[in-house]
Amino acid sequence: MGHLAYKILKEGFEDSVRTRLGVKKSELPDEDIRNRFIADLAETVVIKRVPDYDKITDEKDLMFLESAINYYICYLLAPTMPNKIKYKVSTIEVKWEKLKTDWEKRAEEFLALYEEALSQIETVNVVIPQSDIFRIAKLIGSGE
Repeated sequence: MGHLAYKILKEGFEDSVRTRLGVKKSELPDEDIRNRFIADLAETVVIKRVPDYDKITDEKDLMFLESAINYYICYLLAPTMPNKIKYKVSTIEVKWEKLKTDWEKRAEEFLALYEEALSQIETVNVVIPQSDIFRIAKLIGSGE
């Protein structure tokens, strides 16, 4: 099945996503990551925030750009992880339990890392979403 060529994501990005989520390929196969409502959506979201992404030549900025997409993919996937991961295995020979992860909390962390990566991009403009401006204004307004 032919896949939409990614504009920014490089080959092997699925592995970095799994590494960041701390899961195995058997728990999160490439197809799940390449789902168009995951990888393609993450790219689209980042491109909307960095409209001049294709003008970036700076190596560091390219890295932040790609990281942002990776983090956004993790953000989208994290809430689905509890259904994918076996937490308990009990056979006669083997008995193990994985530490339960708070995937909702991890999703929030990934979203923060995504914003952090975008904020590091210096050579082109990064769009600040309206909701953020509103949040910042509220913070300043409430004297925190």
